[in-house]
Amino acid sequence: MEFRLCEQDKQADRQPSGPIWPEVANVASLSLSELRGRLGLIKRAEARLAAMKTAALAEYANRSGEGMARRVVLDELQTSKQQARREVETAAQFSQVPETLDALGAGEIPTAHATQIAKAASQGSVDETLLVEAARCQDFGTFSRTLRDHQYEQSGDAGKSLFAKKRERRSLSFFKASDDGMYVLNGRFDPEAGNKIEAALAAEERRLRNDDKTGEQTTFDQRLADALESLVCTNTSNRRSQGVTLVLTAEWDAASSKLANVRLSDGDLLPMGEAVRLACDADILPCVFDTKNQELRVGRKHRSATEAQRAVLIARDQHCIGCERSAVWCESHHIIEWHKGGSTDIDNLVLVCPSCHHNIHDDGWVVHRRKDGTYELRPPPKPYADLQPWQPKPRMFCKEPDSLQKTEIVNRQPESSKQLLLT
Repeated sequence: MEFRLCEQDKQADRQPSGPIWPEVANVASLSLSELRGRLGLIKRAEARLAAMKTAALAEYANRSGEGMARRVVLDELQTSKQQARREVETAAQFSQVPETLDALGAGEIPTAHATQIAKAASQGSVDETLLVEAARCQDFGTFSRTLRDHQYEQSGDAGKSLFAKKRERRSLSFFKASDDGMYVLNGRFDPEAGNKIEAALAAEERRLRNDDKTGEQTTFDQRLADALESLVCTNTSNRRSQGVTLVLTAEWDAASSKLANVRLSDGDLLPMGEAVRLACDADILPCVFDTKNQELRVGRKHRSATEAQRAVLIARDQHCIGCERSAVWCESHHIIEWHKGGSTDIDNLVLVCPSCHHNIHDDGWVVHRRKDGTYELRPPPKPYADLQPWQPKPRMFCKEPDSLQKTEIVNRQPESSKQLLLT
């Protein structure tokens, strides 16, 4: 590959008009705008360094073999053995995506985006040109969803083979650390199983937090560990077993009278066969969220969101509107606050994680509704006057046909049975 200097907003074949490597500076003397510009410059420099390292490591592995390449990474980069193996694997994957490596070397796309493209190309066919273009303009979360949608479409079998491969890669390790005697749990799960586990942990963490009468000050990570212990070790004959709520979204094709594009709450596409399997174990209860029975608008009757409202919030917001943390860890926030007369109505509620909730109540952040109906958190005008409102980049490869109408599915699994709610 050839390394070329370029600015972030210029193509790689144009002449640069600014620096590409950050100079040493006293950051305390820089303004917020200068600090922001410096971070962008550092991002481009890191991308170029990553591309240079990858190219050098790939060439070394070609000449001497992967074993010697891993040993060199251990010696020269002083990494762990696991990291050395990953570095060599990544370098080999980049050999399949030269356009991605060129864009990375030019500082046009972030390292994490490029690594995702290289990994995806090693797992199946991808359109590298389209992915590189998306990587130039999308943040990490948006690009990750774009890439997953692209892999789903490229699979050619409605995602069945892609889902099966993810299932095959599931794993769990549990061991006692030799340094302090603490036990370490590490696992990888397919999207369906991961969403179930995440929902169960989040629900149990909330139960433990609400039921705590000891007054002990515990951190979120500590409560999460307690939640896992409770789910695994509690005798469920003495306490009702933990239910799991999954929120799925789908499209209804009126022409064929079929559901299409079923997605988990985090946006991952679910093969129709998996959705049907879930439905086979469920009682099907057709519902409409706007009916009075669903209690989407309860006014001042309740301060907290109802279960029906929370399901709709997950389907609508999908994640924290501030930082995009998974919806299952989020709380419902009144846009017009409760103590100021705000109602517990669905159009006065948004999902925010505890950290972003703190930003709203303690630091003056404001919920803003965009023209497309989605929500975002904006910082207070001071001292962030130069910070432009964040605008989501358009997601590629997921255009919706005009003939498809939106449908929400709620999959509720209490105790021994599941209910599938269609709207």
